Amino acid sequence: MVDPSSLTLPARRIQIVMTCSLVLLSASMAGLVVAAATMPVTVGETLARLGGFAAGPMAAWQSAALTGIAAMHLAVWIVLFGVARLVFAHMADGAPDLAARTARTLSHWLWAMLAWGVTSQMIVSVVATWGLGEGERALHLGIGTSELFVALSALIAGFMARAFALGAELWQDHREVV
Repeated sequence: MVDPSSLTLPARRIQIVMTCSLVLLSASMAGLVVAAATMPVTVGETLARLGGFAAGPMAAWQSAALTGIAAMHLAVWIVLFGVARLVFAHMADGAPDLAARTARTLSHWLWAMLAWGVTSQMIVSVVATWGLGEGERALHLGIGTSELFVALSALIAGFMARAFALGAELWQDHREVV
């Protein structure tokens, strides 16, 4: 007979890791909100500098836009980690059919994150360089390692969804035989 604890215990551990990640991301979001409320222009200039752009004097709307984009990124990552946590929770509960559906949802969110990452990259470059002189403004579009990693993760999540669906069918057949 198959011992499901060889899968459920590691899945429970990964679920705990995902929960800790959710807490850290939520704390980061709260920190961003507090910083944006107390020193909005400084936050915008810091975000522009972290993005690799020359940090000069920035208008309030630029700072608000960069803060909003950073908040959207954090929000999408919170959703991603929440859905990933559910995948492992379903696995830990021994429900591969629910894990399959949730992994499919995770795959969709990863593709959305990829699209948002590429789109926001262009928006950030325009907003961060808006007040600069002629010839210093920029529009960036690029695919780097982070975008490739997200695409690979989306492909793996899609494969996991199919594997969990097959596993659920096999598990159901096993239960019927036994």
